Amino acid sequence: MFGYKQHTLVDDNGLVMAVETTAANQHDSKSMLALLDKAEIKPGARVHGDKAYCSQKHREALKARGIKNGIQDKAVKNKLLTQRQLQRNRLITKARYVVERTFGSQARWFGSKFLRYRGLAKAHAWHILQAVAYNLKRLPRLYVESLLLRLPQARCAF
Repeated sequence: MFGYKQHTLVDDNGLVMAVETTAANQHDSKSMLALLDKAEIKPGARVHGDKAYCSQKHREALKARGIKNGIQDKAVKNKLLTQRQLQRNRLITKARYVVERTFGSQARWFGSKFLRYRGLAKAHAWHILQAVAYNLKRLPRLYVESLLLRLPQARCAF
C-alpha cells in the first residue's frame, strides 16, 4: 500500500460534514455509505457524486434511505451514455464544484497534497484536522454573508 485517500462529504457551502480515510488501493466507492452514516443525511436530501460512486448497490442504498440520487452515470463497455444521461452528468458537475473547491482550498491553504504521516489512524487524524481548520477558516465569511443577506437593501435612484 502506497498512500491514503481522503473521502469527504460537504454541504452546499462547502463545509466539511464527514471525512473517511482509506488505503489508496481501495476503490473510492467503498466509503460512500460510511460517509452518509457519519453525516446523518436525512431522507429527502440530494447527494451528488462523481462516476466512481455509480453502481446499482449505491442507487438501491440511496433509495432505501430516502435520499435523492445525484450520482453521475457511467458508461459501461459497449454501451454509451444517452444524451439525457450526458445532460444529467453536466448538471451534476455544476453542483459538484463545491467539493472540488474544498479539496483545492485544503491543498492551497494547508499543503494537503502531501501526507507526512504513516499509518491509517495518523492519516485519518490529519484529514480530520484539515477539515476542522478548513471549516474554521470558511465560517467567518459565511457568517458575514448570511448577515448581509438579512439586511434591508438600500434603494438608490438617479
